[in-house]
Amino acid sequence: MCGIVGLMSLDGSAPPADLIDRMAEAIAHRGPDGRGDYRQGDLAMAQMRLAIIDLKTGDQPLYEPGGAALVANGEIYNYVELREDMPDTAFATASDCEPPLHLFRREGMAFLDRLRGMYTIALHDPVDGRLLLARDPFGIKPLYLTRTERFFAFASEPRAFFAAGLLAPKIAPVPLGEMLQLQFTTGEETPFAGVSRLRPGEALIVSQGRVVE
Repeated sequence: MCGIVGLMSLDGSAPPADLIDRMAEAIAHRGPDGRGDYRQGDLAMAQMRLAIIDLKTGDQPLYEPGGAALVANGEIYNYVELREDMPDTAFATASDCEPPLHLFRREGMAFLDRLRGMYTIALHDPVDGRLLLARDPFGIKPLYLTRTERFFAFASEPRAFFAAGLLAPKIAPVPLGEMLQLQFTTGEETPFAGVSRLRPGEALIVSQGRVVE
């Protein structure tokens, strides 16, 4: 179990370091083996790592030659097959999460159709400033979202938003009723007001703090 968080400013400024730190610290229990940070323009991301594959060189963020960076939670099961499909690619690590980076540069968002596994991915391309967020088709790994007057944020757990003071924890009655009846919630709603989640198999493109695709 790993954890990822991210904060994108709506006005193009660099997100405050203390906010991303508080978000990361709130989910530190998900990744006892280290923390990796990414800061580029209006975006800051962090990953708390539980090392399973590539213990030595698999620290995140991961980068590809074009500058794109990735943080992820989960595991890509068919990463060996994906590596073999790109024999001309110089991989920098043995991480299961590096092949998606190179596939993104080759195929765009279509690369998601080739992934087999349980994952949430945050991939930033500094060339156009866009952030891709994606969740595995079965929704095994969670990714929560919120938007305030100043920021768009994502995290593996809602507590990261509360810890950073982005919003106060407030129960949303409709999803709570669904949870009490079904023992889980469906769709993008959550038990917390102002917090949504990426649906299973969903992918979003975020630019300047706004969902554009």
